Amino acid sequence: MRLDDLRKEMPETPDFIHKMIQEEVEHQMQEQKMIPIQSKNRHRWKAGQVAAAAIACVIATSTVAYAGNKLYHMYLEKQGTYSVTTTVQSGENDSAVQLPDQVHQIAIEANYIPEGMEWNDEAKVKLSYATTPWQGGISMDYVLLDEKNLKAAQVDKHVVESEEKMFGKYEGVYLRYQDLQKDQSFNQRIYLLCPEEYRVIILYIGDDVAKDEAVKFAENLTVTEKEEMIAVKDLYTWSEYVAPAPAETEQSDDEYVTEVADSKLPIYKVGESMKLDAFAEDADGNPVKNKRIMAKVDQVQIEDDLSLLEGKEIPKEWQQAVGNDGKLVKNHLSYIESGDGVENLDQVVKEEDVRQRLVYVTVTYKNTSDTELDNILYIGSLMLMNHKNGTYQVYEIEDQKGDGYDKVIGDSVAWNGNMTWFSQKDENGKNYIPSLKPGESTQVVMAWIMDEPDLENMYLNLDSSGGSYFIGTDELKTGVIAIGEAASEER
Repeated sequence: MRLDDLRKEMPETPDFIHKMIQEEVEHQMQEQKMIPIQSKNRHRWKAGQVAAAAIACVIATSTVAYAGNKLYHMYLEKQGTYSVTTTVQSGENDSAVQLPDQVHQIAIEANYIPEGMEWNDEAKVKLSYATTPWQGGISMDYVLLDEKNLKAAQVDKHVVESEEKMFGKYEGVYLRYQDLQKDQSFNQRIYLLCPEEYRVIILYIGDDVAKDEAVKFAENLTVTEKEEMIAVKDLYTWSEYVAPAPAETEQSDDEYVTEVADSKLPIYKVGESMKLDAFAEDADGNPVKNKRIMAKVDQVQIEDDLSLLEGKEIPKEWQQAVGNDGKLVKNHLSYIESGDGVENLDQVVKEEDVRQRLVYVTVTYKNTSDTELDNILYIGSLMLMNHKNGTYQVYEIEDQKGDGYDKVIGDSVAWNGNMTWFSQKDENGKNYIPSLKPGESTQVVMAWIMDEPDLENMYLNLDSSGGSYFIGTDELKTGVIAIGEAASEER
């Protein structure tokens, strides 16, 4: 899902906001190049929970940083050709600092905004260009300078440009990372040291923002303390940012794998009905689960344009992927051999253009329980699986490996994963069927854009708690639908 739709200004930054920041940054960058903030109490969000919550990426306005003297400095040091470390050090001999129990809340004012950019949120911590409202741009976060060893270093790899400089009155570091895609991902970063306010400000900057504009934005930031005080004990710190603790996960009996024997995974064909457990509400608005519904794929249509969506709301990025002839443009694929990010960068070893196709799937849902169900959550997760040697193997487009390459990136919109376009929506535009009485049925349409070579490997996962990139306990019980075979016939 494309992240972002957030929130009112909050007096404090809870852990779930840090998680949202992390998810958006992870979404917009290659994981080995940039290390995002991690929440103290992370847990795995199921696909159904994510869709229901409509999580977005904007950042809250309260974390904290350091102590009312000016003896702190930020240093940049090369560690190999393409790796750098950023450290915060004290001018005193002591490597630890005594923090007060509370520090002031802060306000940050941007006194310069690059032309054409606008705020995405009321808290004014996410700037984007109007044409790409939740991609690229500038996102801000802050961490507390804490009592632990200030010599702990933030290590960044795949850095092709680095600079230690003053940004207005704040010391800081500018970094630019290797960026092979130019897809509004975050390929730049600025760390700003604000010792009098107990903060380090972190700016994530997209490849759609010129360096001089990003620098000018940082130079014109003003950080001031509010009267409101905030306890430091639960705030996210520079030490945690530099060396995140292992992620905590919910205790669960669920099993998640990317490969399974074909005898263990139920596979349905187009036209066959499968049983699902509904996530819904009863007539009084109370949540219900484990109410039985049936689902079947009625039809799979494959087109090289968006004519099947004519007259309907179409994602902007899909519209931009249509050429002058009205057809979907080709996806330019680059096959990448990954470098270590220290002495070697990623390299393109092969390129090719492949056709993109619209995948348009019609699904019928039937309420087979004995009660009326309202606000029924439905999700269609498109999985790609190779079936060979008696096993199903899930693969992601980006993570395909072959002779001399270990990653594939494209410059267009084809992607497997969460349901991108869907027909039935509630009043908030979310993926819910408004109501089904016992025995009643309704049709839903789902659509994706895929690279043509992947069409034959498509499987549709309709379980509300499932996903696209793994096979879990729910999939082993419920099964998936082989829509690739029907797609091949449709072509």
